[in-house]
Amino acid sequence: MKTIKATNSEKQTLQNSVIQPRLILQAIAFTLILSFSADYLSPNNKGMINQSTQANSQLSAAIGHIVLQHASQHTRVPSSKLDLVDVQPHTWSDNCLGLAEEKASCKPMPVSGWQVAVANGQRRWIYRTDASGSVVKLERSNLEPNN
Repeated sequence: MKTIKATNSEKQTLQNSVIQPRLILQAIAFTLILSFSADYLSPNNKGMINQSTQANSQLSAAIGHIVLQHASQHTRVPSSKLDLVDVQPHTWSDNCLGLAEEKASCKPMPVSGWQVAVANGQRRWIYRTDASGSVVKLERSNLEPNN
């Protein structure tokens, strides 16, 4: 039996033929991971916000629900009859969300949050929230009929 020794060029060719498929598989795996990550990170607020608003915001379903509950209590309209019709991210100038009340001490500081319009088909109300939804306030000066 004769032992066959590979030359340097044959070894190099063998190594290249093994490395090349690995690189291709790694590139495909990386592309799939990026694709799934992009789908996972995209906002999905269907049912809570109308289609035109959905592209402009990433309001969580939990905060949307909190705002609808506040609106329902204020208007005495069931939350199922209310819709979030416009949502805009906003940074308020103080911890009162820019809606200082008498006897309230507002601390000047930037507060990230949302400006959310709620409507029932006849009327429209504008609410302000902080980023977590723990503070929700109605803009009383913006009570308006729905156009």
